[in-house]
Amino acid sequence: MRKILSLVIALCLLCSFCMAEEALAVPAGSPAELPSLWDGGETHTIEKKAMTMYVSSLNSQWPEEFPVYFMDGVADVPWLDVRDYADFIGVCLSAKDTDGASEESDIAVTVDDAQKTVTWMRRESDLVLFNFAEQQIIWPDYEGFSRREGRPYMDMMLEGFTGIDSDGQPGIIKLGTVRERLGRPVTLDLKKYGIPMISQDGLYLVPLQTLSAFFLSAEGRAMYCNQECLIVTAPSEFIQAIVAMQSANASLNPEDVAALQELPEEEAKAKVMELLQEALASREQPTLYNTYMSGPKGERSAALTDYGLHELAMELDCLYGLKEAHDIDDFMLYFLETGLLSGLNSAKPEEADAAINDLANVWLDDGHSGFYSGSYLSESGLMETVSGFSSSGLKTLQMRLAGIRRQVLGDVVPAYTEIGNTAFVTLDSFVCANADYYTEDPESLPGNTLAIVIDAHRRITRENSPIRNVVLDLSVNSGGMAPAAVFLVSWMLGDAHLSLKSMLSGAESTVEYRADVNLDHVFDEQDTLAGRGLRLFCLTSPASFSCGNLVPWAFKEDGSVKLLGGVTGGGSCVTLPMTTAWGTSYVTSGPNRLSFMKNGAYYDVDRGVDPDYVISSYERYYDREALVEYINSLY
Repeated sequence: MRKILSLVIALCLLCSFCMAEEALAVPAGSPAELPSLWDGGETHTIEKKAMTMYVSSLNSQWPEEFPVYFMDGVADVPWLDVRDYADFIGVCLSAKDTDGASEESDIAVTVDDAQKTVTWMRRESDLVLFNFAEQQIIWPDYEGFSRREGRPYMDMMLEGFTGIDSDGQPGIIKLGTVRERLGRPVTLDLKKYGIPMISQDGLYLVPLQTLSAFFLSAEGRAMYCNQECLIVTAPSEFIQAIVAMQSANASLNPEDVAALQELPEEEAKAKVMELLQEALASREQPTLYNTYMSGPKGERSAALTDYGLHELAMELDCLYGLKEAHDIDDFMLYFLETGLLSGLNSAKPEEADAAINDLANVWLDDGHSGFYSGSYLSESGLMETVSGFSSSGLKTLQMRLAGIRRQVLGDVVPAYTEIGNTAFVTLDSFVCANADYYTEDPESLPGNTLAIVIDAHRRITRENSPIRNVVLDLSVNSGGMAPAAVFLVSWMLGDAHLSLKSMLSGAESTVEYRADVNLDHVFDEQDTLAGRGLRLFCLTSPASFSCGNLVPWAFKEDGSVKLLGGVTGGGSCVTLPMTTAWGTSYVTSGPNRLSFMKNGAYYDVDRGVDPDYVISSYERYYDREALVEYINSLY
C-alpha cells in the first residue's frame, strides 16, 4: 500500500526541473552525415497556409494570419520565410527596447536574389546574414543583435528593477560600471547537419524550429506549430499548466487510491497517467496548452524524424553550455554512445519524447536540465519524469537537510530571527517580482527575497541594535532569480559584481550593481552591511545550487563574508528553455555561464566553492545556539 501511495504522489508531482567564429564541425563518419530528405538544389512542391498565431495567451494574437509553408506534402515540418519572421522577431525586439510600447519591427530586410542572401539589420550595425547559397546563418555579433538598447551587452534580465520610473526615481537596483568583451562571429552551418535552407519561387524558407531555437530561446520563449495554429510562449508555461492542473483538478479521491492499491505497479502508473490526462482535458477554460495539444495525433513523418534528430544535435552542439565538462564533442555521437539514438529515431512521438526525458534528466543530469512536456503528436503530453544520479542525490540531500532543520528548529523556520548578538536570515530560494517595494509592506510579499532583505536590514541596523553577527543560511537554497541574488550580494558587500561568459561566442561581461536596501532612492553606504563592523557569515552545503552557489562564490571572491558549512553544489549556466522540432518542451544549461572574475580572467562556478570553516555534521548546521557560540569564539 505504501508503495502505491508513494507512486501516486510521485506521479502527481510529475516534474523534475528547478529555470564561434568557425562553424561547428561534424566528425567524419558520425550519424550527422546522413543525407537530408530535402536537397536544397531540388525543386519542391510548396504549400502555403495562413495560420492564427497566439502570442503568450489566447487573448493575444498576431494582427493577421501568419504565412506558414509545407514542403512536398509533409504536414508536420513547418517552414517560414525569413522575411516574414523578421517582421515578427523585429516587433519582439523593439517591444523589449521600449517596454512594450512599440508595435513596429525594428529590423530592416535586404534581399539579394543573385547571391541568394537575405540580410536583417538592426540599429544600422547589428545584423544577421542568411546565405541560402552556402546554407549558412551568420551573426557577426550573436549577443549584440538581440541586446536591449541601453542595457549591458549580456543582460541578466534585471529590467524592471533598474532604470528610471515615470516619476523620475531610480529603480531599486542601480547599474554601475560595466566591463564587456564582444563575442566572436557565429556561423551556423546547416548543411553539415543535413538541414536545408530553400530558396525557390521567390521564397526564402528556413525550418520553423531552427528559427525558434536561435532567435527566441534566448528570450525565454519558443514558437510551436501543431499543424493548425502557431503558439509563441515560454516552454515553462506548459509544465506550469500541467502542475496547476494536477494541484487543482487531479487530486485522486479515496476510491481511486483504493483501486490503485489493488493493481500491479505498472498498471497503477498507467492508470494514474490516464486520470491526470482526463483531468487536463476536462478543464473548462481553454488554455494555450490545451490548444496546442488539440493538434492531430499520430506518428512522426520520416521527414520530421530525420530533421528533428539533426536539428536537436545542432541546437545542443551550439547552445549546451557544459559540453566540455560532460566530455561531449558531438551530440549526434553522444546520442549513439548513450543509447538515445534509437528513441530519437523512432516514428513514435512518445518514444522520442521519452528519449528527451532521459537526455535531460538521466544523461545531462546537471541540476538545470529537465523535461517539461511532450509533443502535440503524442496522445498525452504527460510523462513520468526520471532522475539521474546527480539530480537524485541533490534532491535527496535537500530533503534530508530540510528534515534535519525541522527536527531542530521546528516546522516553521522564520526568514529572520535573532539569537543573542546574532541575526539569522534564512533563504531557501531567490524569489522576486516587479513590485513597488517603496510602498509595499514587506509582510505583504511573503517569500520575496527583496522584501526579506529589506526587513532584515531595518532590524539589524535599528537604533541600539544588539546584532554583531549576521548569518545568511543558504544551506537548502536551490537557486532562483538573478535580481534577488544581486540584491542580496549588494546588501552584504555594497557592490555586487555579476559576470557572464558565453560558451558559444566567447563574449564576456561583468556588471556592477548597487541596491537601494533602505529605500531612500540613494545608493550609498547606508544600504549595505559592509563597513558597519559586523561579522558576516554564509552557511552553505552541497545542496546550495545555482544562484545559491553563485552568491557564496561572490562572498568568497570578496573575502568579507566567511563561509560556514560544506562545499556548495555548483550549477554555473543560465537555464535555457528549449523545444524539439516535433514539439517537446524541456530546459537545459544554456551557453551563458555564471562566472567569477579573478586577475582579469573568467572562471565558471560549476565545481562549487569551499567553506572557510568546515562544519562536518549536518545536525550542527541548525543548532543555532551552538553556532552562535562557535562564531563568537572565532574573534
